[in-house]
Amino acid sequence: MLLATASATATLVAVLSGVATIGSFLAYLYFVQRSNANAARDEALALAETRRQVIADLRAQLASSEESRMRLETQADGRIRKLETALKDARTEAREQAYQIQRLYATGLADVLAGVRHDLEAVPADVERALNRIRELLASVPPAA
Repeated sequence: MLLATASATATLVAVLSGVATIGSFLAYLYFVQRSNANAARDEALALAETRRQVIADLRAQLASSEESRMRLETQADGRIRKLETALKDARTEAREQAYQIQRLYATGLADVLAGVRHDLEAVPADVERALNRIRELLASVPPAA
């Protein structure tokens, strides 16, 4: 009977040892799985932090680019206004010079015509001198293109 009790005890110890081994193995698997889950979670958190930093950098670059664009646009608008003013002034000056040249030619023509009239009204009329004045006037005017 003692032998049977010892055998039963040995069997019980073997069964308990097997159960403990299986329990230890299951605990190991649980902790390995949990460790893998923690590592995956840590990796996901690190990736999310990296994304957050990239997004923050992109937003900062966008804001800087927008400020730069606005500054350049303001400068361009100022240059455009200055150029438009300069163009307007140049056109006004060119028009004024054209009027002055037109008045100068008109005055010169009036002087020549007054001289021709004087030559033709003289007694006796100096037709040759009047024709010479007209020829000189025509010679001094460049041909039209």
